[in-house]
Amino acid sequence: MKTEDIIEGIKNLPVKPTVRIVMSKNIKAEDYASLFKEIHKVAYIMAQPVDSFEMNTYKNIESYKNRFEDSYKYLKDYVDMWEIGNEINGEEWIKENPKFTAKKIYSAYKFIKNKNGITALTSYYFAPEGNKISMENWLKKYIPADMKNGLDYVFISYYEDDNDGFQPKWEDIFKNLEKTFPNSKLGIGECGNTAKNATNQSKIKMINHYYTMPKYTANYVGGYFWWYWVQDCIPYKNNEVWSEIYKNMKN
Repeated sequence: MKTEDIIEGIKNLPVKPTVRIVMSKNIKAEDYASLFKEIHKVAYIMAQPVDSFEMNTYKNIESYKNRFEDSYKYLKDYVDMWEIGNEINGEEWIKENPKFTAKKIYSAYKFIKNKNGITALTSYYFAPEGNKISMENWLKKYIPADMKNGLDYVFISYYEDDNDGFQPKWEDIFKNLEKTFPNSKLGIGECGNTAKNATNQSKIKMINHYYTMPKYTANYVGGYFWWYWVQDCIPYKNNEVWSEIYKNMKN
């Protein structure tokens, strides 16, 4: 996939979007600089220095914080918001003590806050009985009070294909989240049609389901961040999935 094809697809959207750039552990932060610089010309960027699937490869708080320090050093001119933790309650695949996960996230939070950067946290919503502790309870239990009051954005990642098609009661969820994070803007931080047999039609249906969500709370900002946007939408010309996201952004 060529960077210029991705840029064309972003540039032709009806509004300047915010895009998440998922960084891989095996690529140094400085090696992302040219990509971030190019993408930032056409989009706002939410940087994700550590994906949830790589969280447990950071064996101490210092190494996690260092990843953010390096990312900030080389990418700060192109980043509008920093995802200081991704799907942080996904104990099933993170496979480490949640108290330790929370400490790592907190170190990144404090570092970015001290630089006056914009912070975002993404949690994962499980269908009932899908996890030993609910998302809401995990956040209440493990996120420190100053972070609950100070996070700029709190997002929810949800993939219905991974949860047997379960449809959460989003209004209740976001109203509860607002109580826990009274000063944060809220939204959907990841979604997508991840099933192996997904078709353009099923993707379009799902895009319309998420991208048309109402403003559940005063601080609700939308988001959505279709996870496979590059795979599904590029090249963008005559692309039905790209067109559907375009229409939803325009409206």
